[in-house]
Amino acid sequence: MKREHIIIPEPNSKFLKVNCKECDTENVVFSHASTPITCKSCGNVIVKPTGSKAKIIGKVSGTAE
Repeated sequence: MKREHIIIPEPNSKFLKVNCKECDTENVVFSHASTPITCKSCGNVIVKPTGSKAKIIGKVSGTAE
């Protein structure tokens, strides 16, 4: 196989900036989180784990790079 035909795999996961619904504080979370993540300031749950992608309860404001 020629070198230009080899596909390089890219990850489906990324880090996201999520704003809390209650206090509007920005938190950086992983898109495939395996544990519940709480807000830094108020303590509300902003991300709940599922089998693959995490369920995001807050508002996503972008990706963190």
